[in-house]
Parts: sequence; structure tokens; C-alpha cells
Amino acid sequence: MRIGLLTVPFNNNYGGMLQAFALKTVLAGMGHEVTFINRRRNRPTGLKFKVYGLLVRLHLIEDYLAKRSAALSVNTDLFKEKYLSPITEPYYTTQELRRCLKLGFDAFVVGSDQVWRYRYAKDSIDDFFFSFLENTGVPRFSYAASFGTEEMDYPDDKRKAVSRLLKEFRGISVREESGKDLLVDCLGVPADAVQVVLDPTLLLSSADYEQLFHSQWDYPGGYLFTYILDEAVVNSEGISALMKRMDLRRVDMKAQTGDVSKLEVIEPVEKWLSAIYHSDFVITDSFHGTVFSIIFNKPFLTVANPTRGVARLQTLLNKFGLGDRLVFGLDASVAELVSKPVDWEEVNERWRGMRLDSMNYLEEILSAI
Repeated sequence: MRIGLLTVPFNNNYGGMLQAFALKTVLAGMGHEVTFINRRRNRPTGLKFKVYGLLVRLHLIEDYLAKRSAALSVNTDLFKEKYLSPITEPYYTTQELRRCLKLGFDAFVVGSDQVWRYRYAKDSIDDFFFSFLENTGVPRFSYAASFGTEEMDYPDDKRKAVSRLLKEFRGISVREESGKDLLVDCLGVPADAVQVVLDPTLLLSSADYEQLFHSQWDYPGGYLFTYILDEAVVNSEGISALMKRMDLRRVDMKAQTGDVSKLEVIEPVEKWLSAIYHSDFVITDSFHGTVFSIIFNKPFLTVANPTRGVARLQTLLNKFGLGDRLVFGLDASVAELVSKPVDWEEVNERWRGMRLDSMNYLEEILSAI
């Protein structure tokens, strides 16, 4: 079966690329041919962007933004080319997106990550509920879609539109319990029509990811790995105190979702994975930084980041019995957690059961198409 996979735009985001890699890997392992549908965010319409674009087209200035983006994404572009292709041409509007109907897909999947977060998609949110497929009859379903927040922030017109579009889905699954609540309470979806499943990164094993980096980036031991998207929520003094307590040096990486103003290039996805794998402890405010700490069985603390959504972290950690690893700051109160061991045998046993349930959902949906 040929599947069109609609996910978040690939913007040098480690988690975004790895969830796409994982879902593609799983679907391909089931015998399907997967192509990513490259729906970009709508083009900026502000005056300064229009003037900038005009000056570039007239060759009066160099396209600094494109040059900067290309330089930053050299490594991540290689990952996309190697592991995420084929990818369609970029689509910036719903009208452009309809061109993918000519590619002959047998089914469409939307997911995972925050594909249904209005704050990120805004006026294009309908497309992530397959507005471009309306009245076509082409099978469609979601896998681990996320609203990214426990609050329904869709305007009334968007609520009505996506409620109608959801009725054409063959299956609906979300990543968080709060997402199911939003579908049921705000969008009129029957509770028994929604399943909560694992993020696709958790459908693969540690060994699957180890094959991506092998010993290419073999960090010497004895370090604390930090992956912080928003420095404001994780104070450096707290990190320094924990480093001293654990007698570890610090290794840090940034991605496009954080502050990259001082970076010349984003580190390779594989190097990021290796840094987590070889670390002694992880501190992160990232959903997927947390996920890969669990996958590689690394002790960690996740710092709650309200601007990026706390509910998704709570759902994730509670599923694994790790709710106490979510903290709201790095002060003296978290010191005990650093030395508290994680029962990885229990965590991995829970993981096996949830992975089986999530794989069953995918297999049942696809076998019915």
C-alpha cells in the first residue's frame, strides 16, 4: 500500500525527525511504501517579509535567511535525505497541497508530534485534519497526533471544521490522554472512537537507534547531558550544582527549536542520539529528550516547560511510572532524585505492553483499508 504521511514540518528538530523516521520504519516494516507530505507553514504575510522577498527577487540583497538556514541544516538535511525520503515538493497552501492527490496514495496518515497544535499551525490547521481530502473517500487516520496542550484553543470556526473532518477518519489515535479529552469534550468524537497510543519513537527499540550511530560518536564517559529548548526554564546555577553533586562534566546540544543564534551548524541527529546513549545522566525540558532517556534507560530529570505543554510530559512519564522525574525547577528539592534509582526492569515491562497495543492499533487500521 502507498501511504502519504503528513507530519510536522522538518525544521532541524531532533524529535520531529526521529518520530518521522520511526513511523516510516514501522510502516515500511509492515510492507508499505511511505512518502512524507511536505506541508510547510504558510508563508509570512507581514510587510517586512514582503519587502525582504522583493529585494531578494530583484537581486538587490543576498537572501541571508536562506543562506543561514542552509548552513545550519547541513547535517540534518543529510539525515532527511538518507532516512526520510521520499518527500514531496513543499506545499505552502491548501490549494498547493491538493497536488499530492495526483501521487496515487492508497491511504493517508497524520502524526505524530504536535500536528494538531493550533498555536503552531494557525490557519493551516484544517490541512492536518485532511481538509484537502474532503469528499474524496480516500482512507485516512491519525497516529499519535498531539494537540500539545490540555486546553482547547481553536476558534469556533476551526472547531466546527475539524469536527466535520474527523467524521471521515477511519481511525483516530492521539499521544496524550488530554488529547482524547479534547476530542471528546470539544470536538464531539465518541470516546470509544479514540485510542491513546505511544509516540512512534517508542515503537522501535534501543538497538534500532544504535544502528544509526554505532560507535561513530563514542563519547568518553562521565558526563551530564543537557538538551534544553528554553534556557529560561532551566537555571544554569541548578545545573552546575547537580554537576558538582554527581561529579560530572557537562555536554550540551542545541536544535532549531532552541536558541541557535550562536551556532554555525546543528549537530547531526545521530550525534545527538549518541550523546544521550553514552551519558551518565540527562537533564532536558524536551518531550523527545525525555523519550530517548527512557529508550536508552538513562537516569534523567525533565524540567516542566509550560510554554511548550506540560500535559504531554505528564502523560508520557505517568505511563512509565516515572511521574516523579518531572520537576518544576532545579533547586535543592530535586537533589534526592539524582541519586534515586530507576527501576528500568519495570519501565521496560510497561513499555513492551504499550508497544504491543500501539502496534495492534496500526495493524488493525491498515488491514481494514
